[in-house]
Amino acid sequence: MRFHLTFIILFKVLNINAQTSILSNGEWVKIGVVESGVYKLDKNFFDNHNISLEGVSPDKIKIFGSGYNGALPQLNSLSNFISPKEIQSIFNGNSDSKFDDNEFLYFYLQSSYKIYYDSLENYLKTEKNIYTDTSYYFINIGVDSRKLVLDQITYDVFDRETEIASHLFNYENDFYSIIQSGREWYGEIFSHGQSLTIPIDNFLSSHDLKLHIDLVSRSTVPSSFDFYLNNSLVSDINMDVVKDNLYGNKVLKKKKVIQNRFELNNSNNIRLIYNGDNSAISYLDKINITGKIELKYNSNQLLFHSLPENNKVLTKYKIHSNKVFSENLDGKLDLKLWNISDPYSINNLQIRKEGDGYYFINNDSIFSRSILFDISNLSYPSYFKKIKNSNILEHKNPDLLIITHENFYDDAYRVKILRESEGLNVKIVDVVDVYNQFSSGNKDVTSIRNYIKYIYNFSNENLKYVLLFGDCSYDYKDRLPNNTNYIPIYQSYNSSNNIFSYSSDDYFGFLDDEEGKWFENLSGDHNLNVGIGRIPSKSLDEAKAYVDKLYTYSSKSKVKGDWKKNIYLVADDGDNNVHQNDAENHFDLLDNESKNYNIKKIYLDNYEQKLIGGVKTSEQAKIKLNKAIEKGSFIINYIGHGNEFLWTEEKILDENSIYNWENRNKLPLFLTATCEFGKFDDPLITSGGEMLLNKENGGAIALLTTTRPVFSQTNYRLNNQFYKNVFKKVDNKFYRLGDIFKETKNGSLSGSINRNFTLLGDPSLQLSYPKYNIKIQEIDTLMAGGKVQLSGEIVDINNIKIEDFNGELFTEVYDKVSSKLTLGDESTPFPYREWDNLIFKGISSVNNGSFNIEFVVPSSIEYDYGRGKISLFATDTINYLEAIDNEKVIIGGTSREFNNDATGPEIDIFIDDYNFTSGNKVSKSPLLIVDLFDKNGLNITESKTFHMMTAILNDTAEIYLNDYFSPTKDDYTSGSIRYPLNMLSPGKYKVEIKVSDNYNNMSTNSVVFIVGNVNKLNISNLVNYPNPFNEITNFKFDNGEIDQPLEIKLQVFDLRGNLVYSLDKTYEFSPAVIDDISWDGRDLNNYPLSQGIYIYKLQVINLLNDATIILHNKLFKKI
Repeated sequence: MRFHLTFIILFKVLNINAQTSILSNGEWVKIGVVESGVYKLDKNFFDNHNISLEGVSPDKIKIFGSGYNGALPQLNSLSNFISPKEIQSIFNGNSDSKFDDNEFLYFYLQSSYKIYYDSLENYLKTEKNIYTDTSYYFINIGVDSRKLVLDQITYDVFDRETEIASHLFNYENDFYSIIQSGREWYGEIFSHGQSLTIPIDNFLSSHDLKLHIDLVSRSTVPSSFDFYLNNSLVSDINMDVVKDNLYGNKVLKKKKVIQNRFELNNSNNIRLIYNGDNSAISYLDKINITGKIELKYNSNQLLFHSLPENNKVLTKYKIHSNKVFSENLDGKLDLKLWNISDPYSINNLQIRKEGDGYYFINNDSIFSRSILFDISNLSYPSYFKKIKNSNILEHKNPDLLIITHENFYDDAYRVKILRESEGLNVKIVDVVDVYNQFSSGNKDVTSIRNYIKYIYNFSNENLKYVLLFGDCSYDYKDRLPNNTNYIPIYQSYNSSNNIFSYSSDDYFGFLDDEEGKWFENLSGDHNLNVGIGRIPSKSLDEAKAYVDKLYTYSSKSKVKGDWKKNIYLVADDGDNNVHQNDAENHFDLLDNESKNYNIKKIYLDNYEQKLIGGVKTSEQAKIKLNKAIEKGSFIINYIGHGNEFLWTEEKILDENSIYNWENRNKLPLFLTATCEFGKFDDPLITSGGEMLLNKENGGAIALLTTTRPVFSQTNYRLNNQFYKNVFKKVDNKFYRLGDIFKETKNGSLSGSINRNFTLLGDPSLQLSYPKYNIKIQEIDTLMAGGKVQLSGEIVDINNIKIEDFNGELFTEVYDKVSSKLTLGDESTPFPYREWDNLIFKGISSVNNGSFNIEFVVPSSIEYDYGRGKISLFATDTINYLEAIDNEKVIIGGTSREFNNDATGPEIDIFIDDYNFTSGNKVSKSPLLIVDLFDKNGLNITESKTFHMMTAILNDTAEIYLNDYFSPTKDDYTSGSIRYPLNMLSPGKYKVEIKVSDNYNNMSTNSVVFIVGNVNKLNISNLVNYPNPFNEITNFKFDNGEIDQPLEIKLQVFDLRGNLVYSLDKTYEFSPAVIDDISWDGRDLNNYPLSQGIYIYKLQVINLLNDATIILHNKLFKKI
């Protein structure tokens, strides 16, 4: 035992230290098999695949496999092999060192199943490979001699003799994934009265059969199976009833073991009949049967096994055959028997001829699994592909490892170039090369983990970030149409419960030896060693769009601005205010520990909700969120209910909102503590998280999001840990996203609940943190009516002035934090605090690191003394470096400088441009321009609505303009407003502007303008039906251009703006209602489109006068 252990340790060290892959040289061919058996290679095989054997000795042709039985083991300590392991083979031919026509190499290849002996149950078991049904191996044409099959010890005496052996029959199919999550797929589906007949192998009636039947119930009503062997009822199996519970198991497993003797014949079958009402549904998982068979060779390879006995027993096994085998000149038979208990350590057992039959002697004190075969009746492997040489074991201690699919290699390489320009050491590999190196070409998730562990261990743990570039799927085996399993994801054991089942890339980051099994309870919690992120691209367009955004985000000149000081907390209502309470706790943490940032809130319960058609909506909250995107936010954090496509029951964020965002230069990091919003392993849908990440002209730079349903308690824990890490520095450097994600996950472990939180985006990305700080020299108490003059400097971390900083300083001054109460729509009104009493915002020049700020404190402050704050953000307009700070300040009371100003601001109003005069015609969506001046400054406070900057359209519609006010640089007395008046109907309009100064003096001014009738075509009521649709939808609209010649152009776009369908149609005499346009949901290449929302554009052109109208609408295609 001591020697055996030492050998294993030396083996690991010797293999892992080998930095040159055996795949880097020589000719390599990938082959595959579906069934276990002995296969051959001959001259004809190589000729058919255009491989020349000229000058190649059969002795130099070797076979390699993964080294493992079935799928790779998850436990790190069992993952010993970093290179393919050689398989023994035998050459049938002469010794002239070349392949003649009748010569061949033969060897045993095991199927993808794990087949193993369970010593506790004394039973041979099988475990279906969840990743592949084909088991892959390599042929190497090299220079070294191959590994030979050795002869097993030969016995001349025996203790007993027999003509039978143990045999295993297995039936198992993968057709259905019940909850589209987890690794388990089930076989045939049964509804009431359905049956299934399965032929089985010819077992002997004289010995017991042991039947293991695994069934799965999805039925919410009682149901049962009748189980027949031939025509005899063996058992009735009552299925468990699934409770119709949102958070319960969606299926329940039923295992039945039957052991008995049965009447059998030469053609046997088993039959399942399902009983239940019309709503009952169940599935067959698998059936295993063990029993005794006669050792008889009938031209097909025969697999059998021998279970161990307590004492050493030598058994003579007699073999019958329908074919006569004669001994050749070497005294050997073409009938062969191999011990295949270990597929990588095969032994040949000597078969001897005795009369009309044959026999062998075996030691039955140990378990053995054997195969009987005829070397004159062997088949070729069923799969063949040449592979390129690669050496992914060679590395230079990378900081970032990118694993990609060949489809996305070019864009992944762009990420490599970008990060290397920042000083990171980056290695990029094709995932196929990982499969080849670590699992002999099998698409095994663990091979990716093993490669990451290899790089991590032998880079002195320098590896920090792993980027998986490419989408994945819960379907490992491409059963789904248009599957997207480019870089696979880990799927949980649990495949029946939406809460406890998950997919996760975290698995790739568990690199300690005792980790990897990942039990789905608290004891299975592991710590990430590296930060894992994924870019879930399904197409080249998506890959390019996201990498383009990375380049934009990394370009300081393109993303400059004080939008990066804003963090938005968005919270759902209801549930006893738990979501708003969690958000408020995050606010307290940030307000105390990350004071430089402005925490803004969108609490759903703070906004009016309306019931329209039985559906709740909150248009105000939706507008507020859209404004947050438009103005810019560093982080947007949503807490509450949601699904794959939206936030809140009121849909304050949905696919249509995302589609309309154009925030390419103000890309936030999203943290979504809600259910499934970032689901990216379902190829039939595009989730909101995927849309945000892959949106070409906006969306998100990255997301910390969920792929499955979650609980609010674990959401809060993870969210809290995020804020403890997102602004953390090590060696005066901010974390990159991978560091933040790693520390966040490690600090919030809670069993399997939070494992589906994932990082979508590049883990090596560093958020656009301002580099410098800002210091104000001295601040006195701010009092109403007082003139304030401040000066300060841009400084580094050591408080040293940055002399070459030249640009602009953006200043916001806030009155004391306000205490508020929500409306209490679904729960009691919720008290919260917010920094929302903005009393001044200005822009100042920064010259050589110095600046001055000047303003008048408005008289509409709260007069009680208390702590306010000054929010500062500076941008160097030459080098595009930035600085940030928040300063405490006491606000309250009345200044001695308070004067008796009674004159309101000067207001100049323009529409579209400065050439406008009142009464002019303007565009259909005109731009309102307002220029303002007041010697004591303009009042921008919002504590009292009658002091707010306001536009009144046609004496009725009030529009608050504070958010659209922009101050003049270095001048607190003036500023301007730009506000788009979108989609006004033709007609005459009056707009009145009301503005106050800092002494509450109000002024008003108004202008009149005319919107012309641009669209002369009378087209209306555009709809499609049915909507949602599955197979076909029809388009319909009312046509006011009756009998006119019309050209109709219909275009359908996905939510990323890609054209997926178009149609042109012409009417010589158009009818009053046009409803003969239809679409079958297929794209331009006639492929069916995936489920989701699509936008369609209808253009109608009058061919007589070229008058045109364009209308838009959306439709939902379902599968």
